[in-house]
Amino acid sequence: MTGGRTRKASRGYSAFERIIAWLLLIGMGGVILLATGNFLRAVLETALGWETGWDYRTFQALFDGILAAVIALELAHSVQQMAEGQKGLVQVRTVILIGVLAVVRKLIVLEIEDTTGTFLMGLGVAVLALGAVYALILWVEGKVAPQPPPITPGEREEE
Repeated sequence: MTGGRTRKASRGYSAFERIIAWLLLIGMGGVILLATGNFLRAVLETALGWETGWDYRTFQALFDGILAAVIALELAHSVQQMAEGQKGLVQVRTVILIGVLAVVRKLIVLEIEDTTGTFLMGLGVAVLALGAVYALILWVEGKVAPQPPPITPGEREEE
């Protein structure tokens, strides 16, 4: 009897999780539009102020805007995977990718004069760790992915 209740509770929670994920996805769409609009506004303001010249901080601000929109898109992709019921390595890979993008964004907007060597080493270790985990996930996915059956002698590949 308790097995049936557990299954019903699990299905109920799964449905609840998907509803919340779809609501979050709608909200993420708004965040993506805002981030993209903010980036386009910054590009227009920069282009209209051409005579003042472009300095490093201008490029930092533009790339920060691009990466904010890309991070929002990747986060929305992760939420979409949850809404569709996808779990496992696919979702973990997306979260690791978001972490890599966040560290890269931090490196781009970093003011080197105000940064310690210890902080830079920490960011370097974070990039290496995230990269190693991402590579490990890709390796595991390659091992788990179904392989096509081998071609036996006498069979020809379709060209």
